[in-house]
Amino acid sequence: MYDTSQDAVAEVTYRVPPFPLSVKEPVPRPPKESVYVKSLFNPKPIPLDGPVEVFLHKELSNPHSRAKKQARWQAHKRRTAAMLKECVEEEVKNLKGRTVHEARADATWIWRQKVDEEKRAGKERRRKNKGTEARLIRKKARKERKERKQRERLTEMVLRDEPNQIIPSLPRSP
Repeated sequence: MYDTSQDAVAEVTYRVPPFPLSVKEPVPRPPKESVYVKSLFNPKPIPLDGPVEVFLHKELSNPHSRAKKQARWQAHKRRTAAMLKECVEEEVKNLKGRTVHEARADATWIWRQKVDEEKRAGKERRRKNKGTEARLIRKKARKERKERKQRERLTEMVLRDEPNQIIPSLPRSP
C-alpha cells in the first residue's frame, strides 16, 4: 500500500545539536548561512555542527512584523545617508570654482533629486505590480460595452401603435 518501508519511516534522521549542559559554558556559534546554503545544493553535504533552525527564522517570521519593518526602514535610512555622503564627497572633490559650502548645497540638491526619483520609481513599480493599469483597461472596456448595449437597446426599441400617440410629421423645408 505504501512505497516506503516501515523501517525507513521509523528511522530517526534528525538529531538535535548538542548544547552545553552547564550555563557557564559558552553556547556554540551557529554555522554561517553560506555554509548552510552550500550544503543544500552540494551533492555531498557539508556536515553542520550547529542547529539548522537558525536559518529558518527569516523564512518563518512574518515579513510585516514590526521588527522587519523597522529593519527595512533603518536600511533605507542608512542607504540614503550613504548616498548623500557620496554625493557630497563627489561635489567637494570637483569644486569648479565654488566654495565648499556651495558644493555641499549642490550635492544636497542632487541627492534630493535622486531620492525623489527613487520614490517616483517605487510608486510606479508598486502601481504596476498592483495591477492598476489592467484594472483601468478592464473598467474602460466594461464602460464601452455598457454604452454600446444601451445604444443598441434604444435603436432596436419599437413602440406599439396606441391611440394616444402622434407620429410627428417631417419638418418643412423652405
